[in-house]
Amino acid sequence: MRHYLDEETADLPEAIPERVLSLAVFFGAIVAWVTDHLPQGDSLTNVPCRRSPGRRRCRGEIVAELDRTSGHIVWHCPLCGDNGLIHGWEDTPWDRQHHPGAAPTSTSPATTH
Repeated sequence: MRHYLDEETADLPEAIPERVLSLAVFFGAIVAWVTDHLPQGDSLTNVPCRRSPGRRRCRGEIVAELDRTSGHIVWHCPLCGDNGLIHGWEDTPWDRQHHPGAAPTSTSPATTH
């Protein structure tokens, strides 16, 4: 996930191709959901699948969880089978883990879909 970020600002760069931005937002939404629901986990992410098999939008919802052995976030769509691993997500803007010693945020992060 860090490869989507500008090294100086640690944010998405202003000049980013639309397709790359779309992928970053998709993967970021998965990371935000999974890390916001740790440690108990909630595998249904409320993130819609991005695939369009046969030019028809998949209506699946991404299922994802943290693989505690590898540290990767493993995700898949139960309808179309799209799947993958997300790594390098730690300490990115999408990481919502509650780090020990970190001050709690005053507002809950919002997720839009």
